[in-house]
Amino acid sequence: MGRNQTVVSGFSGGPTDGDRWARGYRVEWGEVVGHRVRRLRQARGWSLKDVVRNVPKPEGGQYSGGYFSRLERGWTSPPLYVYVALAQVFGVQPGEMLGVEEFDREFSPEQRMLLGVVEQLGLEPHEAAARLVDGSAGRPMTNG
Repeated sequence: MGRNQTVVSGFSGGPTDGDRWARGYRVEWGEVVGHRVRRLRQARGWSLKDVVRNVPKPEGGQYSGGYFSRLERGWTSPPLYVYVALAQVFGVQPGEMLGVEEFDREFSPEQRMLLGVVEQLGLEPHEAAARLVDGSAGRPMTNG
């Protein structure tokens, strides 16, 4: 006798709106950071096996490739030290990997204009701030 194949929706590509059981496993914040982890891994041309080799467990042993796959998809919520270890392996600051990305930040039109002027003048942020402070104190601002 042959075997009957059982098809369970949601396992292959992730949860869909109809998969109520899966909602408890999805972590929205984890999805955002997981995508960053995936981009960092792919930018280095690494496979999940390469990550497994480079990120050991603190108590010894190794994580599985499936563990990092779930992490990249936001289907697990690992302890902070896993993210810190990943950041170290990828050569980025943990805050860079866990924090808000630059393109996610919203700036007002006035803020964008100010950033554009600072960039056009070729000023470092601390130089621009010093010039603004000098100008607000009633002293004339100088050009370099």
